[in-house]
Amino acid sequence: MGKRGPQPKPTAKKKLEGNPGKRKLNKREPKPRTSAKIAVAEIDQRAHEFIAVYVPQLQAMQILTDADQAALELMAVHYSIAWQAAEIVKREGVLVKGPFGKVKNPAAQVMRDNSMAFLRYADHFGMSPSSRSSLQVPLPEQPDQLEMELFGPQAHVVKHE
Repeated sequence: MGKRGPQPKPTAKKKLEGNPGKRKLNKREPKPRTSAKIAVAEIDQRAHEFIAVYVPQLQAMQILTDADQAALELMAVHYSIAWQAAEIVKREGVLVKGPFGKVKNPAAQVMRDNSMAFLRYADHFGMSPSSRSSLQVPLPEQPDQLEMELFGPQAHVVKHE
């Protein structure tokens, strides 16, 4: 039996939110290396297009790690299957002829299931507005006006963790 309750929030996400619960942060949490390159398995063209569009965005957000490869591939698969099912529903309609009259097109359920799975992955990767709404990315430090006048812009150096 797995753990009960909601999934724990990653430490990095807690830090971005300012540690709202004020609980001790896990200093020993594994920190996978941020990925510079993701090599995806052979899936299909739509999944590859998804990867080509969104991997650079996830890398720019610095949240994509080497450990995320499998989850990203599954996310791309769900994306592709949902769109394939949507095309079938568009072509055949929501209701199709069944053995006892009109029934719901099975492709509509496939689309719904895979769309929901995709959205769960998107939420984990911070790709939905609601998953980003609680994050507060620190703003770059602004130099003091007096410091700027006395020493110029080159005197102010921002140190990043």
